[in-house]
Amino acid sequence: MAIIEELGIEAKILVDGSAATEYTPDEEPEIEGDNFGPSTRVCCRYVEAIDNAHFALHAGIASVNSPGNKWLEESWENGFSFGISIDGGKTVSSQIVQQYQYDTLQGVIDGQTGTIRKFRFASVSTVDDASKNRVAKDLKAAKNLGLIRLVIRRVVVTSITRNSASPIDTSNLANGEISLAEKALKGKAISHGTTLSAPVRYNALFVSTSPVDPKDSPFAVFYFKYRSKEALQQELIIPRPRSLSMESDVDNLSPEELRRLARERLSQMRGNKRSGVKADSEEASGSSRPYKLVKIEGDKRAIDLTEDD
Repeated sequence: MAIIEELGIEAKILVDGSAATEYTPDEEPEIEGDNFGPSTRVCCRYVEAIDNAHFALHAGIASVNSPGNKWLEESWENGFSFGISIDGGKTVSSQIVQQYQYDTLQGVIDGQTGTIRKFRFASVSTVDDASKNRVAKDLKAAKNLGLIRLVIRRVVVTSITRNSASPIDTSNLANGEISLAEKALKGKAISHGTTLSAPVRYNALFVSTSPVDPKDSPFAVFYFKYRSKEALQQELIIPRPRSLSMESDVDNLSPEELRRLARERLSQMRGNKRSGVKADSEEASGSSRPYKLVKIEGDKRAIDLTEDD
């Protein structure tokens, strides 16, 4: 779980209901369009995106002896606004946390219809023959694709109602597949975006608040960058899988694997001879030398393919 220790606030991504493994980058990345004040505390993590999996953000106050909890204890009207925006768009979901609560932001709530559309990872496909206008549009969309932003602000609650809230702008979130011009993604390790699932019934309360923190200096900000496993490897967030090398433990190789490696090495050597400089006639007519069997650890035998006599 990502946590800002000095404030006592923590957050995590849930993928299909389970906490996602988090990866900490070596350096805090710069986020397009964000220029918060020096008092804002920031935390960034990477998580793995799973095709078509639903995800949610779970956050709250982690410690009773923290500035976050002290703010809540000052008055029952005090609270925190947890606002989530995705892929560079506007805030699409927010919750008010009071007292010792945690809350989960799992989708976009429509107060007019009493429904929620849950967040879902969607893989990004590419098209080759895109027009210049399409490329320019997709370049803009790709800047913050794969980014979940949680902005936390101190607020004072003024009223609670079941009345409908104002409509939420979800224009940057796809309703189906995500397709971008290949040129727009060139050099970017972006694999997924966010779509919304079909609406389901959902009862919610709507809270009116007055802000305490300035707009450009929120209390805290969490960034979660989501990528496929391959994209995380490309960005060196997680290591690439190890391949069989000369340093592999010979004792762990089966006789079949030893014979296969011997055949591959022999074929490689013969190929090098055929493609090399023409040998002297004396060397060309020389008889082939039998290969030796050498004994290695574990009472196993291997073929000596070296050229030394």
